[in-house]
Amino acid sequence: MIPLIPISFFTICWYLTSSVNSIYTQRLLRHIDGLLPQSEDNANDDRLSSSLLPGMITRAIWLTSSQLFLGIVISFLFLYFFSSMSMRGTVAEIQRIDIMTGVLHCFGILFTNAGFGYGSASLVQVVKLLEPIETLVIMAVHTVFSQRRDQIWDILPFRKVAATLIIVSGTSMLLVQKSMEPNPQSISFALASGFCMATRNVAKKRFTSTFTQQAQIQSSSIFQEAMQNGMKNFAQITIVAFVPAAAMMFSTLLLNRISISMLSTILFESPPTYLIMAVLFHCLYNMASITVLSLTSAPVHSLLNVGKRIATVLSAVVVFSTPLHTGGKVGILLAAVGATLYNGNAATVLVNSSRKRKLMVFIVFCLTTNLRNDYSDVRNDAAVHYSSKKFIVWMYPFPPPSVSSIDEVQANGVLICPYQTACQGRGISINLITLTEGSFYHPYILDHTYQKLRHFKDFCHHIQAITMISLLRREKGACVKTLGGTSEFCDPFSEYYNPFETYNPFAESDLIDKGISDLKVTDFPFRFLQNENEKEQPLSLAPDLNTEQFATYGPTSSAGYPVGQYNSGEDIQSMAGVGWYPFLSSVRNKHSALLNYTGYFIAGMLMSGTALAMPYANDSKERRSLMEKTELLSIFVGQPKLIDQNAKFLNEYTNNVYPFGCRSTLTCQHMKERQIKSYFSACITLTSMYEGSLLSGEESLRNSAANALQIVNPTSANYTNHVRNTRLKRDLILFVDVTDMSVIPNSVNPNSVRKLSANIPKNYPNAAVASSHLEKIRYCQRLLSQYKNYAKVVITSRIHVGLPAAAAGIPVIFVSKAGWLPGGHERVGRVAGLLDVFHRVDKVRGFEWTFGDLSGPMPPNPGNHYADRFRASFWHRFSRNPYYADHARLLGRIPLKRLGAEMTRSDIHHTFHFLMEPKDILHWQPRRAIENVFYFHPNAKVCIHIVTEGSDSFADSFSIFVESGYNLSIQRFIPKVLLEKVKGISLDKNSQDSAAQVGSLLWNHGGVFLSKSTFVTGELSLELNEGCVLNDDGSVAFMINGRESTRVLESLLGSKKKSRLKGNGKEWTSSILDSTQTQSCMQDKKWTLSSGEEKENDIAITFSATSLHEHTIRRDTACYDFVEKNCIYCGDLHWEY
Repeated sequence: MIPLIPISFFTICWYLTSSVNSIYTQRLLRHIDGLLPQSEDNANDDRLSSSLLPGMITRAIWLTSSQLFLGIVISFLFLYFFSSMSMRGTVAEIQRIDIMTGVLHCFGILFTNAGFGYGSASLVQVVKLLEPIETLVIMAVHTVFSQRRDQIWDILPFRKVAATLIIVSGTSMLLVQKSMEPNPQSISFALASGFCMATRNVAKKRFTSTFTQQAQIQSSSIFQEAMQNGMKNFAQITIVAFVPAAAMMFSTLLLNRISISMLSTILFESPPTYLIMAVLFHCLYNMASITVLSLTSAPVHSLLNVGKRIATVLSAVVVFSTPLHTGGKVGILLAAVGATLYNGNAATVLVNSSRKRKLMVFIVFCLTTNLRNDYSDVRNDAAVHYSSKKFIVWMYPFPPPSVSSIDEVQANGVLICPYQTACQGRGISINLITLTEGSFYHPYILDHTYQKLRHFKDFCHHIQAITMISLLRREKGACVKTLGGTSEFCDPFSEYYNPFETYNPFAESDLIDKGISDLKVTDFPFRFLQNENEKEQPLSLAPDLNTEQFATYGPTSSAGYPVGQYNSGEDIQSMAGVGWYPFLSSVRNKHSALLNYTGYFIAGMLMSGTALAMPYANDSKERRSLMEKTELLSIFVGQPKLIDQNAKFLNEYTNNVYPFGCRSTLTCQHMKERQIKSYFSACITLTSMYEGSLLSGEESLRNSAANALQIVNPTSANYTNHVRNTRLKRDLILFVDVTDMSVIPNSVNPNSVRKLSANIPKNYPNAAVASSHLEKIRYCQRLLSQYKNYAKVVITSRIHVGLPAAAAGIPVIFVSKAGWLPGGHERVGRVAGLLDVFHRVDKVRGFEWTFGDLSGPMPPNPGNHYADRFRASFWHRFSRNPYYADHARLLGRIPLKRLGAEMTRSDIHHTFHFLMEPKDILHWQPRRAIENVFYFHPNAKVCIHIVTEGSDSFADSFSIFVESGYNLSIQRFIPKVLLEKVKGISLDKNSQDSAAQVGSLLWNHGGVFLSKSTFVTGELSLELNEGCVLNDDGSVAFMINGRESTRVLESLLGSKKKSRLKGNGKEWTSSILDSTQTQSCMQDKKWTLSSGEEKENDIAITFSATSLHEHTIRRDTACYDFVEKNCIYCGDLHWEY
């Protein structure tokens, strides 16, 4: 009688422990891979350096040794307490064949662990489904070499060959799943593991009968006998396997100069859960597996092993949110069928068994494939794939009108809700750029700013519909429904049918200009936003889009063409603000936009002649609400009296909400004179995000300054490819309102030139629609489209031509004539501080033409790094507003794509290190010090080393740098590991000396170390190649050292007061200010560093951290210049007048 209860019990244990082991092994190896900072050699790699940890294979060896060692301990403890077997007796019974199988067992585990390290747990288990085939091949090879060729067809019957083909087909269908993310290393190690385990099993089956097949066991001793036999076999094979594993482990430690204590430090720096689960559950799953083998026949065990693989694949799919499409599900089914057919005897046993046994096997399989709740604590929330095909979609920034419990909603599918203001902070966000890529709707998302100005509030409805359709098209077998709705839409597309084919969000209409929705014109799929019983209410599921308002500004119709034309620059600037809104509510009069208004407003504008009226309400709550919703930045104020008109509002705003963001340095000067807190924000058009349209029209219109080429709206899914091909050609030289054409060489090919104007003519395109705001926006869209999609270079004298072109990555040559521009002379201050972004040409002022005939490649804009700092500052300010921040992430704007990312320098340092503690999160000084590094070294890699656990909180505090496109990482600081790696000099491995610890850090990685209160004064040349400066307490203020160089460490051991930094025979100095000097530097405007040579050569200044924290920096002091002036997030003011 077959013992069903113990078989079922141990099989469940086998399946569950195997799944847990796979998941946590992958997590442990990847966590160890990320424990230590990158080396200079791997600065561009997402994976962390292996200079201290010498590769994934080494990590797998360490883990394998740990797993086998614990297995020996557990098995002998069990045998000691629950049987009469001793350790000596167990070892004495090991046979010669056990040595072979033990070695194969060792390498099988090692290769499996390596596969988990390089790929996903699900991928490894899918490949290991091929193990029966590997077994078949090995048995056939053994038969041939055993001179028993006549038995080959006994080994390869038709049933097994057919089963092999079925398993290969099923596995292939799983491997081609995009979500599996197959990679050569992981697949290779999984195959190698399978061959090792298959060879082990064949050897065991052919040459020994150690693994007993029991048909009947007395119920009174069933568990004890099963466990004893299983543990004995497990102990013997584990002892043998540990010998080569230990040999490999000690070899790697010796070759890489790693001690046992250092290895322990590395392993135990991992989260305890990862290490315990990966090691302990590996032992438990092997114990359970061998125990099952002791209770069943080999064929049944083989069939259950395939079931275990499938269960592990499914559990990994759930835990790591890896979707299986229809092909993947069919692949799993084929693999299971093939394995059953391959193990015909086992299949026969199961088929002929009683109903009770069939039910037990079914229960076992169900238990192991429903692990979602058991492992919810280790789900990867950042995964890009979804564990469910049911999507509940809510793309609005406001809550749904008829949903009370989000928890109940999430239980029924994946809730996609990108706005934290809408779904109680629940749900996930998506990247619409990625989701719609390659589709008809992709250009709508890319040019979202233009579409908001076309559709206003209806933009939200279009985003909802586009998201739902895109999910249906991209996720085969998906079902979608609107949050709060009852109607579900499931996979409606086929080769012959597209229910949304007529929906066209690009359809043109003049209804919006009349204040009428044009949803019907676009053939909008209203059924997405209505329940079956509410067909008379087409948008019944939509929220009230008047919950909050988002407005931009425009001129009044009477002021539209004061001099016979209208400068599109104002609209270009307002469009940049609209790009941050979730939708647009209205276009308000420029000067009275805040009057009788309670919504959100980005006020980037030019104030000349008339100021933006800033109402000072009597009610303090009403006043504060308006201030918090208004962004006063990117504003030029040409006349001080305009500031005085709003002085009361501005003082309260800048003291309690945020500083005033000046578009020009002249405006900052006006604010300073009135002691109104402000900073130079530059112009918001530097954040312009647009892809532009394709244009068409008669050839006679192509060189017309009237900018009359028509916008081509997408009509097919390959529209994006048309745009891409147009950009590949991009050879036009665009002249836009150039004040001095005499600077242009005659050799410039006239056939490559197109002349445009930023001024909209009075009757353009005709008197009937000249006052249409939408028509002005179309004119702007045509200009922007030609910059982005057609221009090789833009030559202009217009600031709002140059800035959006530069933001799109297009080289700009800015031409002036003795400082004169189309809008007046530079001295009026409108462009002060902005022209450094561009190439400059002004013959009178000495800016010469150096670009030849423009036939060759154009160099990038010289001020790209300069522009990147302002773009980062804008994002930092807008990220405080959840509407703006969530919308930016939804559209894939974050992280920012830095314009200067490719403009690298080979003559300055690029690797910087900081050492911090959790308390440093609370202070602004460390972040300012990091800003200071990126200010002078924008393409540097900055690594923050933390001395205790808590990297998550650090990651949140410093994420703004990564979101801004800068290269910053956060790693755990483990001094013992670093000290033990140093060679060439004798160091105490347990040294608590901070200078020795920092020196070992740079020995391992090289680069520049700065204390959290040290600020560099400029670019650090590579000529500065070694040296350090110590604080009075012996801690490091500044250190620079090459990788694996001992010079600085030798100097530290010889003298604790090295204050000069040497580089190629030249000396630099770095000053250290005590608390008194720091306070004077912060508050005394007359205080300066000591004059003379040392001042000139100071490359960094170290301040008293205590004084920086306890005192306030005064404007125009030396500390203001050192600490506050060289900022990136300059809107965070840490100074007072």
